[in-house]
Amino acid sequence: MGIKQLLFLCFFAITSSLSAQSVTEHVVVKGNTLYSLSKQYGITVNALLEANPQITGTALSLDDVLIIPMLEQKNTMLVNTTDSVASIQDSVGIDAMFDMYKVRRGDTPEDLAQEWGFPDMASFYRLNPDARTNWKRGLQLVRPVNAIALFQATVDTVVTDAIPTSDTSLVVKSDSSRTSLEVLGILPFFHIDYINETALAKRSPVAMSLRMGMEFAAYLHSDSSFSVNIDFIDSHNQRDSLKKALDSLNLDNYDLLLGPLYSKRVQQITDIGIAWKSVNLMSKSPAIKELGVYNTVVSEDSFYQMLLELVNERDSLSAKSVPLIVTKGLSKECEAFYEGFNNPNKILITNDDKWYSNEALAELDSVLHYELIIYDNDPAFMLDVLRNLRSGSASYSLFATEYQLFNSGITNDNFTRESEVICAMSSYLSYEDLNTLLFVEAFRSHFGTEPNQYAIRGYDIADFHIQRHLYGGGPMRGILLGFDFTQDQQNRWVELRRFENFEWKLLR
Repeated sequence: MGIKQLLFLCFFAITSSLSAQSVTEHVVVKGNTLYSLSKQYGITVNALLEANPQITGTALSLDDVLIIPMLEQKNTMLVNTTDSVASIQDSVGIDAMFDMYKVRRGDTPEDLAQEWGFPDMASFYRLNPDARTNWKRGLQLVRPVNAIALFQATVDTVVTDAIPTSDTSLVVKSDSSRTSLEVLGILPFFHIDYINETALAKRSPVAMSLRMGMEFAAYLHSDSSFSVNIDFIDSHNQRDSLKKALDSLNLDNYDLLLGPLYSKRVQQITDIGIAWKSVNLMSKSPAIKELGVYNTVVSEDSFYQMLLELVNERDSLSAKSVPLIVTKGLSKECEAFYEGFNNPNKILITNDDKWYSNEALAELDSVLHYELIIYDNDPAFMLDVLRNLRSGSASYSLFATEYQLFNSGITNDNFTRESEVICAMSSYLSYEDLNTLLFVEAFRSHFGTEPNQYAIRGYDIADFHIQRHLYGGGPMRGILLGFDFTQDQQNRWVELRRFENFEWKLLR
């Protein structure tokens, strides 16, 4: 149900301590959903469910009488929906960006999405999920007051400035006759190992966090007229246990498979012939690239390619800028990468086992500025390169990849002496981002616990692929991860961030 439910969940958490409650009754009529009622009465879906424990799932029955907990402020004035949105925005220190709009005769979702500045229909429906299945005159919609401010603040999905495709245009991809999407999560919970307290049991919390995130995404995309149903099986990360679990199911009944978690089990599931609807969640094995699954993990080649393009762009603006590539050993991949730089003065330094060539870095010309890329992930080698450069007087900028700076044990302290550090990333979590704050509040309200990065990862992956099935799969930035499957099943989302004041600021 998207950002609206996040807004109302957050609003409820913030205002509940300041408000008293009374109740009223509501008779369910055609078109009512949990979410539409939450909008109508200015409360949260959770509050509705708590007041009506007889409700199972998200479906409502005609003529049922529901108890509506009415929030009243101290002056007994009813808090309306617009005030709800304003309250949560005030709480995070931004200007109001929404108001309410009633559908008029002749309005269409496509026309309003274009008029209000949405980049695609997926963004419009995430803000107004009832419009997808319950379009009618008088339907209340959340409208961005300033679409530019809305998407700059990433309240909704950020869409890149890539060349538009049919997946990113204002076209509804979903089949209006569908009432559900069936999802299967395949994770290693290691329940048996909890009994014996084996080392494998330590992996289970990762799976449980991923599961919570996936379940939350399914919950937010469901209402009384459309449901995302998600089942889970325990792969135990073993061939026999995964086969037994899969054999017990009719896989044709599932539209989307999220998992397994590890490369050998991903290989096993693709052998069954269902790679085209399977998603690799975390495995960085190069073999995943050849399996035909939707591969969430961005290859390092994509990071280096983005850095190459950036350096070439910067070189065209400065006559004193020189690309400097340093590597432990000259592989074919590194040689091809080096040849991609346009600057004829580019420099390539290779090393033997003793890394003696790095000593030449201390003698670089101080008149020039060097655009440094270290073509290796060995943290000891990276720090040796930086140590030699620091002992000289040449100026340089460090261009690095996510895997070099975040997966190798190198910390911010290791490169804070560099005048400029730019990193190519596929994932980044900012707690200054409004979208992140809304998500954390909503997750906390729903589960009663804080989301860790695995939970956010599970949410982002499920959210993207659910939307891909319903609306199409254009580029999308989630809370933590970015997704770009416009070329094939390989994720090529890369964003560039500069390290400034101990934070990673988006470069472009």
